[in-house]
Amino acid sequence: MPPQLLHTSSRLLEFESLRDLLRGYAPSPLGQTRIANLNPSTDAAWILTQQELATEIREFRRVGGRFDFAGLIDIGDLVEQARITRVALETTQIRDVILVVDRAAEWREIARHPPAAMRSEWRQVHQLSDRIADFTEFLRGFRNKIQPDGTLEDKA
Repeated sequence: MPPQLLHTSSRLLEFESLRDLLRGYAPSPLGQTRIANLNPSTDAAWILTQQELATEIREFRRVGGRFDFAGLIDIGDLVEQARITRVALETTQIRDVILVVDRAAEWREIARHPPAAMRSEWRQVHQLSDRIADFTEFLRGFRNKIQPDGTLEDKA
C-alpha cells in the first residue's frame, strides 16, 4: 500500500464518495475492506502498477475471462487460530478457509494460463499472482469431506 498523504485535495475531488461508490461494486467483504482502506497517493510507481493491472484485467474481461470474487472473506484470523496448539477450527471455519484457498488456486491457474485470445501480456498480473502458493495437496486432502451445511462427510 502506498504512503498516505497528510494534506490532499481528495475532499475537493470527492475521493470518499468515489471510494464509497467503488466499494458498492465489490462482491466480497474482502474486496470491500480493501477499497475502504484505499487512500490518495502520489507514489508514481504504485499508480503506474495499478493502471497496468487495470489495463491487463480489462483485456482479460474483454476476451470473456471471468472470475468469481463473491463471498471472499479475510481468513487471516482463522489461519492464526489454526497455528495455536490445541485449538481446533469449527468445520464451518475450515470450510471458509477452503473456499478462499480454492479460489486462490483457481486464480493462480488463470494467471498462469490466461485466455489465448488476449492480445497483451499479463506482466503485472503475473508478478502479483506468482506469490500465490500451490495449494493442490492441501485441497486434495479436504476435497468432498465438508458438506455445504458445514457437516463432515461420513467417511472423513
